[in-house]
Amino acid sequence: MPTSTIDDSTSDGGTSSSYSSTSSNVTTNNDELLRYQSLLSQPTSSNAQGCMPSDADKEELRIAPLVWWDVKSHLDQDPNPANHLQQYAILGNFVSDIHSQQQQPVKPVLLNTNSPWSAFLCGSQGSGKSHTMSTMLENCLLQQEELGKNPNPLAALVLHYDGARGSGVCEAAYLCSRVKTTVLISASNYGNLKRRYEDMARKHGATIKVKRLLISTEHLDTERVKTLMAVTRDGDVPLYIQSLIKIIREIAIERGGVGTFDYQEFKARLEKQLFSERQNQPLRLRIDLLESFLEVERKKASRDSLIGSPGELTIVDLTDPMVDVDAACVLFDTCLSIFLAQTKRCGKIVALDEAHNYLLDGSDAAKQFTGKLLKSIREQRHQGTRVVIATQEPTLDTKLLDLCSIVMVHRCTSPAWFDVLKKHIAGVYLDHDSDHVGESKAARERALFQKIVGLKLGESFLFCPTAAMDVEDNVVGRMLDRFVKFRTRKRCTADGGLTRLAEEKS
Repeated sequence: MPTSTIDDSTSDGGTSSSYSSTSSNVTTNNDELLRYQSLLSQPTSSNAQGCMPSDADKEELRIAPLVWWDVKSHLDQDPNPANHLQQYAILGNFVSDIHSQQQQPVKPVLLNTNSPWSAFLCGSQGSGKSHTMSTMLENCLLQQEELGKNPNPLAALVLHYDGARGSGVCEAAYLCSRVKTTVLISASNYGNLKRRYEDMARKHGATIKVKRLLISTEHLDTERVKTLMAVTRDGDVPLYIQSLIKIIREIAIERGGVGTFDYQEFKARLEKQLFSERQNQPLRLRIDLLESFLEVERKKASRDSLIGSPGELTIVDLTDPMVDVDAACVLFDTCLSIFLAQTKRCGKIVALDEAHNYLLDGSDAAKQFTGKLLKSIREQRHQGTRVVIATQEPTLDTKLLDLCSIVMVHRCTSPAWFDVLKKHIAGVYLDHDSDHVGESKAARERALFQKIVGLKLGESFLFCPTAAMDVEDNVVGRMLDRFVKFRTRKRCTADGGLTRLAEEKS
């Protein structure tokens, strides 16, 4: 039987060649892996309490919405001034601080007005949420040493609508005692509201500018015209609306999407359409609504009040028996769009006062406006915008609760409200209350609800996961899933939120 032989030289050569090839591949892979390290390097990982080294999260500290005093003091020790807190104002303090530091200065919590954030303020009537909203506006607009450091004041837009048409004015208007304030109101309620606002300002030794809300045609574009004409995307679209959309589309195509919307051309083409009397009636209503708030021809050159200026406040108050909730939302949507797009000289803050009056369930216009708000909050960093929503109803679109970086729960007495809060706020859902460790989740929830019911005027439970709270071993800690009992500071401007008693004259 023949025997097989193995060529040792061939075998050794093959093994050597294979080893050399493998070694070369390993070296190549290692070199490639090293090339990627500069993009994959990570800061020191946080510990269980969320504490991170101050030199590893400077960007996160720079954009933290709320900063505790001890954290600011810690940042001030950095030899690089760029790492200090650049722009801030006091918002309030721990309620417990008042008792624990009776002989020492109370350490404030600072609102970082330099970076964009969003705040959701909820609570029953008279609990202090509008006071907190006005305090935030003061922080963003005023340049006063007793408040903080504000080298770059923001421009503010406040939206207000009172469906009950009470005798009051928007509480934010009381800032006119120290802030240049303009109120824009509907033409059909101009005389009534003008008198109310001017009487309020005079009572506090201040002045306030009251004007009709007129939207310049130079601010119109395809989307804003569709909004003002109350064109919705849902449901069956009537024939006259289809024709209206077709005309808008044709004008946009002819202009290539460039330049302002030609309203006169739009109206001329619309009038050439042959509609039945039944179709003309609702169309006429929409045209009348649009033109009642439209400045077709500007009579003289003047600054547009919807374009914000640093340190100035603009209030759009659409309280009017002739303006329903849907019309208010349509107009607010347009005003917000213009303000955000045209205010370019400074940062912006938008506040919705008593939002439960107009962000109603079942309204297509309210749904569309809420969508615009959500978009503004999602893009707040890119738009340089801060958003504040003050409402008695936390049951508004819950996405607002989900997205807001600050939530302040003032006194409320409704278990239904609490059910909403615990589903959408991590601090309520987890409730790490050291006073009730070991108790069942239901028992802890009842205890927390009792605390919310017992909050005093101006007090709230503050939830802000990214707030910079404390410093331990040279490491800054964030709030994460905790919360604190908080008291909003006193106002610097006149306070219009006091309850009117029977003994007081109107």
